[in-house]
Amino acid sequence: MSTGSPPLDNTYNSDHYRNHESNYFRDDLEERQMQTSDTPRVLVLGATGRTGAAVVRTLEETSGQAIPVRASRDRGTVERWLEEGKEAVRIDLDDADTFPAALEGIDRIFLMAGYTSSMNHQAKTLVDAAEDAGVSFLVHLGVFSDGRSTDPHFTWHELVERYIAGSKLAWANVHPHVFMENLLTINRLRDGQLVWPMGDKQVGWIANDDIAAVAAKILAEGPKTHAGNDYYLSTDLLNGAQVAEVLTAALGRKIPAQVLTPNDLLRMIEAGLDVAPANMDAAYAASTLIWARQTYEGRMDYSAVTTSTVQDLLGREPINLASWATAHRQELLSQLP
Repeated sequence: MSTGSPPLDNTYNSDHYRNHESNYFRDDLEERQMQTSDTPRVLVLGATGRTGAAVVRTLEETSGQAIPVRASRDRGTVERWLEEGKEAVRIDLDDADTFPAALEGIDRIFLMAGYTSSMNHQAKTLVDAAEDAGVSFLVHLGVFSDGRSTDPHFTWHELVERYIAGSKLAWANVHPHVFMENLLTINRLRDGQLVWPMGDKQVGWIANDDIAAVAAKILAEGPKTHAGNDYYLSTDLLNGAQVAEVLTAALGRKIPAQVLTPNDLLRMIEAGLDVAPANMDAAYAASTLIWARQTYEGRMDYSAVTTSTVQDLLGREPINLASWATAHRQELLSQLP
């Protein structure tokens, strides 16, 4: 089943700890498993980031439906979580030797890749290890693609999804459109303006909290309800000028839109006026420019839609950009000169 699957109309519904360190985590794991053997344990990758942390928080509110297990490559972070009495393991997606220990006793996985061209290698080796470890269900956080993408980072996600589908694991995919939180990072205001390199083209917007809530519900309810499903997430359909209008109203400050073309953005990058975020590798950054160009040229028009997935799964209205901007008003105001 595909929920909100494009294209339709506009309103469709780590070195692992070895020796004594490894034994320490294994002993802790065994004790916790004895206490909660009947409740699915969900490994949440990216638990130190905005989305992963939100998935963990939401799973903790599921009243015994699932136990979130935080994952990080940083030893200090894992140790701190354990000292706080939280379920946690160390895993490094670039080191498959860390997978077996991290996957012991894990029933379900929330897989989200970083902004890296290594995601195919990471996902392939993790899926293989998950099969070997007896994991039953994997939820992948992908992109709002149609399965025929040519933009590199979209194709990477599609390859990951096809590999997962060919595995022994039950699976579901969550396909968010543009994160509203990008307005705090890669699309943050510059000199008091919203820079929009795609002309008058609209894209879908979705709040991180809605993404996390949908992912957590799928993980908690599990494969009997959600296996084989694709969930597309897009709440508002807006271009740069329209986003600027929403921000102006929410902030009480005039936010102009600087409407550009992808060629304008490329010239800015070449002049050193625009740089990719530090957590995004060069190949991934180059791919985002390709996405902007394809959007500008109309090749992504299939994705210019909103979906009813949040309403359908959560039984509530999604967070629209106006509400999100009001909730993040101080963060947005801090970007202004």
